[in-house]
Amino acid sequence: MITQRNVDNGALVNEGSTLLFRIAQTDRLRTYVNVPQADSISIHVGQKAELKIVDLPSRTFTGTVTRTANALDPATRTLLAEVQVPNTSGLLMPGMYSEVNFSTPRKEPPLIIRADALVVRGDGPQVALVGEDGVVHFQKVQVGRDYGDQLEILGGLKMGQQIVISPGDVVRERGKVKPVLVDKSVQE
Repeated sequence: MITQRNVDNGALVNEGSTLLFRIAQTDRLRTYVNVPQADSISIHVGQKAELKIVDLPSRTFTGTVTRTANALDPATRTLLAEVQVPNTSGLLMPGMYSEVNFSTPRKEPPLIIRADALVVRGDGPQVALVGEDGVVHFQKVQVGRDYGDQLEILGGLKMGQQIVISPGDVVRERGKVKPVLVDKSVQE
């Protein structure tokens, strides 16, 4: 399909002149995505991606990753990935902007805790751990992404450890508490 024409019928065209026509193949479109470094290891050729177009809110288009740069851009720390999308209906036009979503499990998923379990003190973020004997110990943690009511914990906490939710000023180092497990169905 001709998407741009820079000459009219009968116009004189010399050798080395400007661009005459721009041709586009519109039955399959390519979308280029800059994937952040944190997610770049999860992107691979053959992976499915969903595209949403702001102008077509009720439609979702499915594409496939056909190639990646296999290197991060040093300026942006992103991986360039190409997603090809079938366009047999012709709804998509070259040059449209889209939101691309990849469904990728993280290779090393972080622990997620409730945000109200975090205690911020002068020596950094901490959580109140409850030992098997019911004694509290404040443990420094490394916080990742903030999801509002939940936080990623990248370090300082292990799966299965009990933490105090909303410790406030009442809970102190080496204090004894009686743990009460929170029902997960109530949280959701």
